Amino acid sequence: MELLEKDEEYIISLLEQGKKVEATAFVKNRIGMNLKEAKDYIDKLILKKNIHLLDKRTQGIEKIELSDKFEIKSLRINSYWLFLYIIFFIILIFILSSLINILLKELTYKHIFYIIFFIGAIIFNYYNFLKELKSRKYLLNVSGKTIKIYYKNNEKEVITTDNISQVRFYVIDSGRGIGNKNPTLQIFDSEEKILVEMTIKPIDYHSLKKYFEKYNVRIDNQYKEF
Repeated sequence: MELLEKDEEYIISLLEQGKKVEATAFVKNRIGMNLKEAKDYIDKLILKKNIHLLDKRTQGIEKIELSDKFEIKSLRINSYWLFLYIIFFIILIFILSSLINILLKELTYKHIFYIIFFIGAIIFNYYNFLKELKSRKYLLNVSGKTIKIYYKNNEKEVITTDNISQVRFYVIDSGRGIGNKNPTLQIFDSEEKILVEMTIKPIDYHSLKKYFEKYNVRIDNQYKEF
């Protein structure tokens, strides 16, 4: 038995709601596939859907003409994620204080190791929290070969493409799933100092990529759309 067009539309609607298990069960029961075959079918459908969306997005991007003047704003992540950083930080502090109390009663290498581990986790979480906050406050004003970098709406740096050693695009994998991995931009001056690090929209990534290619700036592109 083959799936009808309306069946595939229903499966896609389930996937768009994040209901992959339900979509797999539907295919399994509808066609009589075993579980592995149904999972493979769903994975191929997801890949086909993503490729189709990417083709449409790419076609739209290719039609966009690069202006001599444009502005790039930092992509502000949902405040929910900043809230999670804070909650996680509080949990780590609570665990660390409990371990210290245990260590005061019983000194063991295991407890010392755990304390060092959680101190490292707290520092790492705090660093990423500050990095997220800082990244939200950048703005680029591009005019010809000149880029003005603003931080908190104040002009921080002015640089021309001739004085940029390289730019890097990469993605911070936050585990939020396909379609939620936004590119992060780094701009390096002639001394390899990072002038700006900011997360941007995918459409802004394409504009900047075209811009830097136009002025022959070296691009270290580690960003993949999916």
